[in-house]
Amino acid sequence: MRIISVRKLKDFWTTDAYADSETALGHWIEIVKRSAWDSPSDIKATFGKRVDFVATRGSGSTVAVFDIAGNKYRLIAAIHHLPAHAEKGRVYVLRILTHRQYDQQRWKEEL
Repeated sequence: MRIISVRKLKDFWTTDAYADSETALGHWIEIVKRSAWDSPSDIKATFGKRVDFVATRGSGSTVAVFDIAGNKYRLIAAIHHLPAHAEKGRVYVLRILTHRQYDQQRWKEEL
């Protein structure tokens, strides 16, 4: 899978307040890059309880929400599957939030 944009994640972990997320986000990046998902069930098989699928209110689309660093952070991504070429699918990083920011639910309205 191709990640759009890893830069958002690097910008997040290079902020002093979130520097503890670097290892976990780096691990997430490596897993995603090695993956070839055809469906949400493939993503669930890879991440298990560390991923959920949530409907947004703004656009009504469903996004993947990954628990990062022991559930301290939440990474919200849109995943576009290419069934004929699963390895060429795209993972769009939409938000990386603290658990507290995530719980405020504002992101659901914005996406």
